[in-house]
Amino acid sequence: MLYVTLVILAGFLTAMQSPINAGLSRTVGVIESSFVSFAGGALFLGLAMLFFGRGHIWRLTEAPCWQWIGGILGATMVLSSIIAVPRIGVLATALAMIFGNLLMAAIIDNYGWFGVPVTPFGWHRLLGFVLVLAGLALVFRR
Repeated sequence: MLYVTLVILAGFLTAMQSPINAGLSRTVGVIESSFVSFAGGALFLGLAMLFFGRGHIWRLTEAPCWQWIGGILGATMVLSSIIAVPRIGVLATALAMIFGNLLMAAIIDNYGWFGVPVTPFGWHRLLGFVLVLAGLALVFRR
C-alpha cells in the first residue's frame, strides 16, 4: 500500500507540474521552461544522491547505452505537456498521457521488454483500455 500511495502522490505532482511548466513557458518560452524544469529536477536529485544515495553512480559506464535515455524520454513528456496544457487543458493532457502510458506499459508487459516479466494481454486489460478511451472521449467533449 505504501508504494501505491507513493505513486498516487507522484500522480498529484505530475498533474501540478504540467500547468506550472505551461505557465512558466508563457514567460520564458516552451523549451526554456522544459530546461528549467529538468535543471531543477537534476539539482534536487543531485542533492538527494549526495546525501542519501547508496548506489554506485561511478559504474554508469557499465550500463548499456539504451538505459541512459530515461532523461530524454522524461524531457519529451514534459515538453509535450507544456505544449498541450494551454491548448487542451490539464485533465485532457493527463488523461491522454495516461492512455499512452497504459498502452506502452501493456506492450512492454506483453513482450517482457526491458527485462520485466511477461504479463500477457487479456480481455480484462482490453476492457480497461476501452474504459480509459471512453473517459478520454468524455473529457474532450465540451
